[in-house]
Amino acid sequence: MIVLAGFLLLAPVPIQGDAVSAPDHVVARMNPGASLSEDAAVAEALGRSLDAFLTEARDRAFTERCVDPASLLRTEFFFQGLSGLGSHEGSEPPTVLKSYTTDGSTYFVTVAFTAVREEAPFLSKIVELRATPKDEGFRFDSPFTERTADFRATNFGTVTFHHRNALDDPAAREFADFKEELCRLAGAENEELDYYVFQSLDELLKCYGFVYDAHRCNFLFRDLGFSDDGGRVFATGTGNPHYAFEYVGEFLKHHVADPDELYGPFVVGISTCYGGYGLSGESVDELKGQFRKKLFDDPETDFLAEFKKGRKSSVQRHFSHFVLSAFLCEEILAKHGFEAALRLASTGQDGARFFEELNTILGINETNFHATIRLLIEA
Repeated sequence: MIVLAGFLLLAPVPIQGDAVSAPDHVVARMNPGASLSEDAAVAEALGRSLDAFLTEARDRAFTERCVDPASLLRTEFFFQGLSGLGSHEGSEPPTVLKSYTTDGSTYFVTVAFTAVREEAPFLSKIVELRATPKDEGFRFDSPFTERTADFRATNFGTVTFHHRNALDDPAAREFADFKEELCRLAGAENEELDYYVFQSLDELLKCYGFVYDAHRCNFLFRDLGFSDDGGRVFATGTGNPHYAFEYVGEFLKHHVADPDELYGPFVVGISTCYGGYGLSGESVDELKGQFRKKLFDDPETDFLAEFKKGRKSSVQRHFSHFVLSAFLCEEILAKHGFEAALRLASTGQDGARFFEELNTILGINETNFHATIRLLIEA
């Protein structure tokens, strides 16, 4: 997986044609009183398939025997969350908590993943899996379709908003217009998008199948918005149908020539220019005011040094290199347009070519970086 600037860019989860041979296989335990099925033959087949699937999840190598390739793409967020479970030191065999079926064919199996940390029990995840019959066994995926079956659908432009609660129609319409403009700027086709508006992180995780997640109880490692199904889906746990800040980064990931070359801090700078900063949504002008105050309170501040500190430097709890990138992006958009901003965003994951390209586009280099930022925040 590739972490860029507060959001996670997923490398595709590998799927292979043949089962992975491993020196040991996961064998799930049954919680006292639990059973996979009342039918002994079904229980045996489901248990065998479940052990194979959990082994593949642990080894990060899903196969067509256990997973439909279409499901792997459609709910990549779910499979990424399962990948590697049970591979860490102290991991215990997973425990089946319950299993049920409503139609006698598809089963919903809830599994707990535990470990021992510092000689104490640790509950890592509780995951609900959907198991569907395949040949002599079962395949597994997310229960997302069933858990969002009661969502309503509202269309604006090329965006279909899926929501359980009332939708903020003006904000949704504004997002659809924004998406159309973003596609125009990037020279991309304005394709259909399914936008899932979850009211909370808890609702989002449970709809995907994560009943409990010790590592995602307060955040997603990608803030609170991400794309799925190859960019055809955008999901957010903010309840906001116009969460442009996170959408911009996800959009770029799917529409630039080489997403592996994206420089995270400047991508967040672009996102901030169009969608405000993070969940707080502060505008570039508001952020400039905060940085003017920072300079007033500490006249010795060197903005180049702060930029290079990365996440070790923040103003008003906003990471400095993200916000400084927004100031630069605003200047580039005003003078040279969106294409020039994309050039600066595509300067390598580590920003190896960032200052070279910044100097070419704006004449800003490491020598005059601080002085230029001072001018920009006073503008």
